Amino acid sequence: MRVSFLLLVFLPFKIIYSEPFTAGLTALSREHATTAYRAWLKVAEKGDAEGQNNVGFLYERGLGVSQDYKQAEAWYMMAAAQGLPSAKHNLAMLTYKGHINNKDWRKSVEWLKEADEMDFGPSTYMLGALYMRGEGIFKDRDEAFRLFQKAARLGEVKGQYMVGYIHQSGMLHPDEESDHERGYLWSAIALMNGFEKARSVMIKASLRMSDEMEASLIKLAEECIASAYKKCEIS
Repeated sequence: MRVSFLLLVFLPFKIIYSEPFTAGLTALSREHATTAYRAWLKVAEKGDAEGQNNVGFLYERGLGVSQDYKQAEAWYMMAAAQGLPSAKHNLAMLTYKGHINNKDWRKSVEWLKEADEMDFGPSTYMLGALYMRGEGIFKDRDEAFRLFQKAARLGEVKGQYMVGYIHQSGMLHPDEESDHERGYLWSAIALMNGFEKARSVMIKASLRMSDEMEASLIKLAEECIASAYKKCEIS
């Protein structure tokens, strides 16, 4: 079974527990989930939030242990109680998928808002998606776009894609007028970060601009990424 490395993005380890955490990460990367479980359980039982979150993830996915959403929830709750934003995000998603809390999307929104306040990009993006769809909260496209923009500048690639898509589609403009330059820019940024779906938006936007403009936007996209999303404005 091949394990998604998205886990590694959410779960930084503390130096004090470097040996067992390294053992767990190494084991998981080699698809030895049972070994990862034993390594992370040691630090989780000592009260480490990241370890608790990791153990919760293994229970959620059934990696190295029997799949058990209640156990996953319990470990995530312990980590969330210590303020770990990725654990709050995981609780939100576990609820959103209907594995706990009877798929009460309002609870998902609560967890996502807490993680968003801590600038956790995946939660900021997901909260925007719920505002866009009106799931668990009143539909509000303007708020959704604000959250997508925030997520984009936090480095969340799906947020970058949505900012590009919304600019290109013109869905927020009263007359649905497209902003091809910003649509191209943020789609290019998402594509540079590996989100292949952004290519179609980028191509559509490119049909409405010169080769020189494309070149300048590509350069700006590169500068935006290099500046950690601080220098992204079109002059």
